[in-house]
Order: sequence, then C-alpha cells, then structure tokens
Amino acid sequence: MTSPTPPQRPVGPYEKSLVESRAARKALEAKLAARRRNRVIASILGVVLLVGAGVGGAIWWTGRDTAIPLSALPSVTGKACPDRTPVTLWVSEAAQPATLALAKQYQADPSSPCVDYLVKGKTPIEAMIGLGQGQPNRPDGWIPDSPRWVERVNQTAKINAKVAQPFAKSPLVIAMDPTEATSLEGQPQWLDLVASDAPIRLSDPRTTTAGMLTLASALPQLSAEQGRTVIPKLAQGAAASIDDLFATYNETPDKARAFPVAEADLIDHNRLYPDHKMVSVTPAEGTPAFEFSLVNVATDPVRDQAVELLRAYLQGPKAATIFAQYGIRSTSVPVTMPTPQGSIGDVKVGPQPDAPTVARATDTWQSATTDFSLLAVFDVSGSMNEKVGNTTRVAITQEAAGIALSALPRSTKLGLWFFSIGIGAGGTDYKQVAPIGRLDDPAHRATVAAGAAALSKNVGGGTGLYDTIWAAYQTAMKSYDPDRVNAVVVMTDGRNDDPNGISLEQLKANLRAASNPAKPIAITTIGIGPDVDPKALTAISRMTYSDFYSAPSPGDMTTVLARALFDHECKDGRCV
Repeated sequence: MTSPTPPQRPVGPYEKSLVESRAARKALEAKLAARRRNRVIASILGVVLLVGAGVGGAIWWTGRDTAIPLSALPSVTGKACPDRTPVTLWVSEAAQPATLALAKQYQADPSSPCVDYLVKGKTPIEAMIGLGQGQPNRPDGWIPDSPRWVERVNQTAKINAKVAQPFAKSPLVIAMDPTEATSLEGQPQWLDLVASDAPIRLSDPRTTTAGMLTLASALPQLSAEQGRTVIPKLAQGAAASIDDLFATYNETPDKARAFPVAEADLIDHNRLYPDHKMVSVTPAEGTPAFEFSLVNVATDPVRDQAVELLRAYLQGPKAATIFAQYGIRSTSVPVTMPTPQGSIGDVKVGPQPDAPTVARATDTWQSATTDFSLLAVFDVSGSMNEKVGNTTRVAITQEAAGIALSALPRSTKLGLWFFSIGIGAGGTDYKQVAPIGRLDDPAHRATVAAGAAALSKNVGGGTGLYDTIWAAYQTAMKSYDPDRVNAVVVMTDGRNDDPNGISLEQLKANLRAASNPAKPIAITTIGIGPDVDPKALTAISRMTYSDFYSAPSPGDMTTVLARALFDHECKDGRCV
C-alpha cells in the first residue's frame, strides 16, 4: 500500500480563529509560568487560566474543562435528528483538536447516530480522579495517550477500564532549535541526549506522557553510576508541562534547551509560531509513541453504542486523512508525515515501555526530586451533606480525595485532618485523622486511606475555618522538613462561622508574625460551591506563597484537586 502524503490542513476564517485563540492561550500560559517561576515558592496549585480570543476562541478554547458541543461549530450537512443524545469524550490534550474535527465530521455522516459529542481536554491526573465511579460529569469515552495511564486509573480509581487497541499514534521526538541541531555530530543516542553536559529538558515524568516515555526509554541505557548523576540533573531542569517548555523556547530560543514532545505537538507549534520553528531529532535507537485509544466507560446503552460506532470511524480511511492534518498518524492507514527542514534522523517508532519499566523510571525520578510534606485539611461541616444529584458534596469529595491521595508518590509525607466546630478533643474545631508521615510506611498509608474513607461519617456542625487554618499552619511549622516543599491544603465549602474563634484579621496577624521566608509554608485554599468567602481565602493564601482556587460546582473538583496535589513546577530539584 502506498503512503499518501497528508493533505494541507484547511485554513479558512474558522480555522484561523482556532489558531489565533490557541496562540493567545499559550501566550497567557507563558506569562503565568514566568510569574510562577519568579515567586519565592510557587503555588501548589499551578492552575492555568485558559482563555480564548474572539468568537472562534470561545468555541474551541473556552477552557480545557469546558465541554465543546459539536453543534456549536460551523454546520456540516448530515442527517436530521429531532433529538440528540449528549456523549462526553475526555481526550488527551495532544489529540483534542483532531478528535473535535473527527467527531464533527462523523456527526455529519448520515450513517452516524443521533448524538452530540462533547469534547473535553483532560490531563492524565485529572482523568484519574474524575473517572471515579461516584464523580459527577464522568465521561462516556476517554482517549488517553498511553496504556500506562489506563492501568494507573484502574489501580487508583478502582474501575475496570479495558486497554483498547490504539487507533492513532504520534512518535516521541526531541524538539530542538535548528541552529543547535546543525551542531550535532550525526544522529544522537538516548545516552547522548540525557547524559551530556547540557542534557535535554524534560516535562515531569510523573504527570506527563512525554516525560514518562523519555525517562522510561533513556533509563535502561544508563549504568547505575550514570543514573545517580544524570537523573538529579534532569530533575533540576524539569518543567511541569510541555506548554511551559515551548513557552521558554519562544521567549529565549537561543538559550532554551531541547526537550521531548509528541510529533503532533511539534507540528502544531511550528504552525502556530512560524517565527520560532523547531526541528525534530530522533534517537538512533528509535523512539516510543504516544498511543491514542478510545476507552469505553459509558454506563448507558445508547451512549455505549455511540462510543463503539465512533471507535469504528476512528479506525477508517476518512479519519486517517483528518488525523494527518493534525500531525497524528493513523494505525490503520499509513501516512507520511512532513518532517521539519533540518530535522535529524528518520522517525523510527519502537515499542511502548511496559508498566514495570515505567514504574522503575518514575520511582527513580521521585527519589531524585524534592518531595512534598503536605497536611490535607477537609471540611466536614453540615453543609457538606448538601445534595448533588443523586449524591452529596461529601460523597464526591470523599471519593476524589481517596483517589488523589492513593495516587501520590509513596515517598510523600502526608497528614490528614477534618474540621467543623467542636469536632476535636476539648471542643477544638479540628481533628487529626493521621499525623504527617511517609506514605511508604504501610501502616501510615493504611491510616490515611481509612481516614479518607471515613470523611462522610464525620459530617456535622459549623465551619470553624480560621482556628483550623492557624492550628494546621502551626503543625506544619513543627513538622517542617527542609528537604521538602511544605504545604497545607485546605478544602472548604463555607465561610468561617465560629463566633468564639479567632477573626480573619487575627489569623492574618498570626501568620504574618510566624512566617519565616527561610522556611516557607504554603497555604493553598480550595473553595467548593458558591458559599465560600473567596476574598478571605485569597488573602490567606497569597500571604503564604500560594493562592485560592475555586470549584464552583462539584464537577470542578476533579481539576482543582488534581492540580492541588500534582500540577507543580520542578525547578532546581524542588517541585513547588
């Protein structure tokens, strides 16, 4: 079979608006990343505000978590449907633009079902928490970019998602400045890329597919002695995401180091930033690929069928053509991808690293990276029993917290508290469920898990917020670990209503007096629902090296909690 060259991706007014809006989004992300790097200690919650530009931006980039109904896009003639069933798809960000275009095209096909596909971009960690069986707004289908994330979701969310065959791939390549590429002496090996005096820069392998695949591919090439030197050096220069890496390159292309990305992301970057084009470098040993598969997690028969029909479409020749326009390779129809001029080495796709290899790689990385000492503090006041559909706020929080805490690296130090007025010994507003301790201690991990599972059994009373925050801060001070990022994460659904407790001004004065820049402790506050006091929580967090983040609806907790515990920036060996 011949390998057709992919057709030119159309660029009409609509497509132009998408490009401009994504460029605006990435520019904003770059500004936020720079601001984050300049703080004494960055926020535990590295939330990136995603904003679109113009009408087209409101459609495509309203927000990574905003469902995009295909009916909102320019219409394509298809069969008439009196009613359309919404079918939600969570998609790896690298595949979101292509998936949206493909679903739109399929929906226009007269043979397609009467459904409205809603496409949301999700990071692996967000999917891990949001796929819990009791979480609101669960998707009907999920398109991850590696089977390793499916295995991890099954382990942490306790579901039985089936690893599906990939319908498309995008090889991992090294994005490099063209001038730097000309200085290479032939095609480099993985060892040359990670163990040189100026190694490539990784995105965090614990939370990004590019970092995970790179580390799992390079680590077997290192001797034990090399690993002890190379891994800490890679960790010192790591970034939270590939968007951060691209932003750094766009700001200072002559100083930025090369970094691994999906081939599709490199193609996309070069289209968006023609003045900052990069070339691809492929290691001589070959490279693994991002593998896009459709995991059916629908619980409704109609939606289940719609997901399966879409799966068949994604494997066909029409889909292959559209994939190619977005820099993604179909697994069923061979397509030749254009290689940026000046690239080094033909793209030779090797096998996906297996689960044990990935686990060894991420464990090695974790041991070389400054870790967290966290005190997680959960509101169990009576308002947490408020109904949300067929469940409650506390039930949603309990499951999300259990998944998130079980997914933390085992070297993390973690403590767990509940709070409501009078819940603790002697009538205090807080109760220690588990002291701050290492999760690699099986007994402590079991205590934390049991505590998280008992969240709903402790609900009652008012919101004793300020006394709790001050007590938690003092506990974090006493447990301060100079080799870790020290933080208190407070999740609440209400305002302080303890008439006998300290006031906001007293709390702020206490924090101001106790604060020690040499021993920074971040207080990250998360507000659930509409009844919180964002002004007060923002003031508390911003004076303690962090910020307040809002989850207006229970479904927003998936994103907020994921970022609270996982989306951090690694710099100089510290992940903050």
